[in-house]
Amino acid sequence: MLPEVIYNNRYRLDARIGQGGMAVVYRGYDLLLRRQVAIKVLRPQFSYDEAFVERFRQEAQAAARLSDPNIVNTYDVGEVDGSYYIVQELISGETLAALIAREHRLPESVAIRYAEQICRALAAAHRQGILHRDIKPSNILVTADDVVRVTDFGIARAVNGHTVTSVDTVLGSVPYCSPEQLGSDGLTEASDLYSLGIVIYQMVVGRLPYEANTAVGVAMAHVQAPVPDPTAAGGPVSQALRAVIMKLLQKSPADRFQTAGETLAALRRCAGGNGTLDAGLEEPLSQESPTALLRRGGRAPLAADGLRAQTVRTERAAWNVAHPLSVGVLVLTAAFLAMLVIAVRQASSQGVTMPDVTGKPVAEAMAAVRATGIERITVRQKHDDSAPPGLVFQSTPAAGENLRRRHEATLTVSTGPMAHRLPDVVGRETGEATALLTAQGFNVKLASSVYAEAKRGTIVRMDPPAGAALDKGTTVKLYPSAGRQVTAVPDVVSLSVDEARRRLASAGLKLQLGGTISSANIPAQTIVDQTPGGGTTVSPGSSVLVDVSAGSNSTRVPNVVGGSLEDARRTLESTGLAVGTVTQAVVNDTSPDTVLSQDPAPNSALPQGAAVNVVVATAGTNDLQSPAASSAPAAGSSAPPSLGPIPNVIGMSVEAAKSVLEKAGYRVDHVTALPGAGPDARIVSTEPEAGATTSPGTVGVNLVVGASGR
Repeated sequence: MLPEVIYNNRYRLDARIGQGGMAVVYRGYDLLLRRQVAIKVLRPQFSYDEAFVERFRQEAQAAARLSDPNIVNTYDVGEVDGSYYIVQELISGETLAALIAREHRLPESVAIRYAEQICRALAAAHRQGILHRDIKPSNILVTADDVVRVTDFGIARAVNGHTVTSVDTVLGSVPYCSPEQLGSDGLTEASDLYSLGIVIYQMVVGRLPYEANTAVGVAMAHVQAPVPDPTAAGGPVSQALRAVIMKLLQKSPADRFQTAGETLAALRRCAGGNGTLDAGLEEPLSQESPTALLRRGGRAPLAADGLRAQTVRTERAAWNVAHPLSVGVLVLTAAFLAMLVIAVRQASSQGVTMPDVTGKPVAEAMAAVRATGIERITVRQKHDDSAPPGLVFQSTPAAGENLRRRHEATLTVSTGPMAHRLPDVVGRETGEATALLTAQGFNVKLASSVYAEAKRGTIVRMDPPAGAALDKGTTVKLYPSAGRQVTAVPDVVSLSVDEARRRLASAGLKLQLGGTISSANIPAQTIVDQTPGGGTTVSPGSSVLVDVSAGSNSTRVPNVVGGSLEDARRTLESTGLAVGTVTQAVVNDTSPDTVLSQDPAPNSALPQGAAVNVVVATAGTNDLQSPAASSAPAAGSSAPPSLGPIPNVIGMSVEAAKSVLEKAGYRVDHVTALPGAGPDARIVSTEPEAGATTSPGTVGVNLVVGASGR
């Protein structure tokens, strides 16, 4: 039971009645016009594929352009929440495919009548410039009144459309595709008529003209096999209809009927020779006319005198009673003819042997086998390491075998070597990995070793990667591990700090300053110790920690954090040190001019006269924001306008510079005082530089002040 689904408040889905490759068909109800309809819904997995959606729409557009009693009507097309659908006429009946499956073989008169109606549908489509491209029994509906309705224009295409591509060819059903549809030639009306020929053949013979184990084999038969003869296949077909079928199935489109109208006329001539089918009369059953009207539950047609014709079963019963002797004669005659045919075949096959077709293309091999009289040839495909793809490498019967009492043959065609999955050898020793791959038929090439954490000599990478499907003989490149990459630490003890930094950098290492040590014998800024020591191996990019001599006149750095900048200056000067770089930081919870941090740290050893850098708090204002905060506009507001170039404030006092910058729309974020800068220090540089422009929303400027007069 389907949950209630209504599309566009009009079309209700009632029950699933069929499905195809790209859509599901439901019986539905039109709530507006109060009638049952068929609703074709594109499968959900294809709703996101533009190609499938376009093909689905194409079907609706193609079918909507057609109006003919033998074509299923299209009412509407739409889309709801990503579900695409087509609303069509609901046909009460069954598909021609189901009818053939049940009856196995249709009487010739019925096959002609159905073929005529299919021709009318194709003629209507071709008049609109549309090729169906997928004529087959499952796309043909037969009503209870024996009316044929053609449906499913899902891969229809305009006659003047683009050239058919290899992608298009797979859209048709291979057993019914014309040779040009399986190749790269353009399609014409004759392409649809070829498919009609296959359908007629199947109706009167009971099976398809070309059969193989794979779709590839069927496709090859369409292109290369001789035109099938329905009479030779055992179908009770008149010579007139046989000629029509064989003309429709010619390999070249130019050799077929060129229009559906020509085909319809030929079929009417066949019907005229077998009985007046167009007048609705049933053929009388006789020895000369073994066809009969197929009963589908409808009323029997009227005879010429107005009386209803007797049913086939009644006529057959009467014939059987009236002619028991004729039946016996016919049976004996048929048995004699069968024995005669077998004897002739045995005599003709005496001494004929199977030709050697090894190494030949399929078409050439089949022609050679047919030359011996064998018509039923099965083509199989199989992997083979030595035979090139597409060539025959085995046959049954074998080459040279006597063909007496043989009526069929099998050709095995190579598809090339079987692809093998590449095993995973990452983590194995090089020798073990090489042996494993070589044993499975692969060639191995060792690449240059690469640095890795894995043990030296083990495989860390392979190309192609593990799991790839490869033919035997393919070369696989292996990358062994060279072990972890290391570098030797140079000995920098007794070098100056600058020289030690350069020496370590050339080795790919970094210098990290540790403590300072007072020494009367070692000059200041000289390395007195390092960790790790010289000669040790470490990973590239590692840091080497060094201790530096403070010299003979070194002094301990006092703690100036928490006091004012002026207090810090007096304290440092009393110990022979000086204030170095002063950096101001906006801090709202600390009194202005308070030292927040110092470098070097308290109790470090520094030579006399060395400078100590400090960070000093400065008061923030309500209109000041951090650069990050000011760079992004508030939600819902427009981006702030760009400001003009940064004014040149070099040589001004800090207060004067702030005033000039604020008038230009900028603000001062940080003020850095260089060593020796006093209360009357002047601006020596700005960041960004004077004259530069900033991105919209960026208004912060940093100032650097130096000693007076700089």
